[in-house]
Amino acid sequence: MNRPAPDLPLSDAEIEQLDEFLLYAGIEDSMTLDMLDGYLHALAVGPSQPAPRHWMPRVWGEDCTDMQPPIADAAQARRMVGLITRLYNTIVAGLEQPDGAVIAPLWSSFEDEGVERDDAQIWACGFLTGVDLCFEEWQPLLDTAEGQAWMRPLRLLGEENLEPREQALSATAAAREQLTLEIPDAVLSMHAYWRASRGDAPEGSDEAGDDPANAPGKAPGKASAGRPARGPGRARPAPRRH
Repeated sequence: MNRPAPDLPLSDAEIEQLDEFLLYAGIEDSMTLDMLDGYLHALAVGPSQPAPRHWMPRVWGEDCTDMQPPIADAAQARRMVGLITRLYNTIVAGLEQPDGAVIAPLWSSFEDEGVERDDAQIWACGFLTGVDLCFEEWQPLLDTAEGQAWMRPLRLLGEENLEPREQALSATAAAREQLTLEIPDAVLSMHAYWRASRGDAPEGSDEAGDDPANAPGKAPGKASAGRPARGPGRARPAPRRH
């Protein structure tokens, strides 16, 4: 049986398989699919791209040290690691598109009084977990006014220990949706910042000039509205592609 190429995007069926595994494999502290997707986006857009041995164990729990999930079925464990690796590689490939970076995040949507609203709370929590994994490397961006502005919707949605006045900014479904819609441009801007800081912006690009602190408020690129990832949720609706 041929194995899928490591950079082949996941099919809808594979996304559902991964979603169900994360929910129902009995791994108490594992990430959900939307948290995993946010986590992988932070790793992909960040100052460096750590090796999977550094970031994969966190998918299964804070105290996990193994790349593979703690289950008895070794073949299934390898398959899930392969799906996660392909999801990560797809995110990286989208960011490296020659015509401009593209992201297609997977996050939740909820019905609010008959209106379906996007809600990236869990996705944002995953993104912040990815930042924490390499926090010292992220510090130069976090120290800038631009970086703090880009992180604002992610913090307001995904951080637990907020001041009451900040908690109020995401207290309603409509407010959470508005913050959610700010995330794609913020993530693309952070990607542009780190590309410029590494000196690997595309030839002829003026993404951030010579100084990463001059990175633009809105980076070249776009968020893609893709296929829905259907499947059951852990006290949440299934994540969708946006």
